[in-house]
Amino acid sequence: MSPDYTPEQTTFFFSMLTNLAGGMEGTPEEIEQFVGGRLDVHLRASVADIGVWTRVWGPAVYQAPLSRVADNVMYVVRRAETPPRLVAAIAGTNGASAFDVLIEDLYVNNLVPWQYGHPRPGTDPRISVGTFVGLTALQCLAPGPGMPGANQRLPAFLGAALDRPMDVTITGHSLGGTLSMTLALWLLDTQAFWDPVVRATIYCQPSAGLTAGNRDFATYYDAMLGLRTMRIYNSLDTIPHYWNDADIARLPALYEPAIQPDLVVDALVAAARVAASGGDYAQNNRTTPPLVGAMDSRLINPAAPAFENFLAQAGYQHVQEYLTLMGVTTTPETLTALNALMGPPAAARAATRLCARLRRRQAIPREIG
Repeated sequence: MSPDYTPEQTTFFFSMLTNLAGGMEGTPEEIEQFVGGRLDVHLRASVADIGVWTRVWGPAVYQAPLSRVADNVMYVVRRAETPPRLVAAIAGTNGASAFDVLIEDLYVNNLVPWQYGHPRPGTDPRISVGTFVGLTALQCLAPGPGMPGANQRLPAFLGAALDRPMDVTITGHSLGGTLSMTLALWLLDTQAFWDPVVRATIYCQPSAGLTAGNRDFATYYDAMLGLRTMRIYNSLDTIPHYWNDADIARLPALYEPAIQPDLVVDALVAAARVAASGGDYAQNNRTTPPLVGAMDSRLINPAAPAFENFLAQAGYQHVQEYLTLMGVTTTPETLTALNALMGPPAAARAATRLCARLRRRQAIPREIG
């Protein structure tokens, strides 16, 4: 019996499962054991939707120094049916991780050169420092003891796993979407080292990703991998608007007329534009049309400040609306983890912190928030 989901829906489903570690603290080995067990449960329970898949590498967890949470998570599954297929899924932002939020998401005021492949002479492809740090963490990841592929980094694992020509798809949502593009391009640019007979055909399916780098990087990516990339983004999601200046400038009016812009939103947008200024940021696959999102009016509280309604709507559009638009169902466990990390509850918690910071900087009046 054929699975109910399309390959694109199945890949998106795997990207959602990467976030199961979001609410957990512990050592990398403890988090890997927990997430690995839960992944297997979800894979077995979803056979009717996705078909038969097996976890073959990971999950591997990266923790920054002094961290007790999962700062980065990645795992690989393999389709049991013929033809086989591999999917590597990367977790999005863990709201409990200062490393994710302050470094990987927001360290965009400086960019570093793309060090791989052969970009066209006269161009200077660069990625943000935050994206570079995240990519470096993924490059160094290896699952711990007891995990499939223990002590093997991803390229070594892939080189050994490719016993025949095979599609390899890299995916992730939010920060995972950003990192999936850079990881896929890195694997392609270095394929001669880990797959010298070129058995792998590399694809990428990023969703809700921030902008990874400058216009030259986007041009290089599109030339190398653009035709094998399915970029997924919701027209009402704020996150894909970062860090291109023209896209950021559109944010205050994104939810008009239901939610009017206000001083807090304006201040946040102004700060984002300053942070990314001079970076010439541009999205990959920019001509890909968005999925057309719909506002959830149930989240609009007429008695609440506009910025709180804005952030709650942004959280919804970044998580649940993708599930609706993609036609994918997740378990309550997965949805709870996603919402805690990047959905409306996370946005509501962020509102108070954002107001306090903006008041300290005198970017908004003290009486707001």
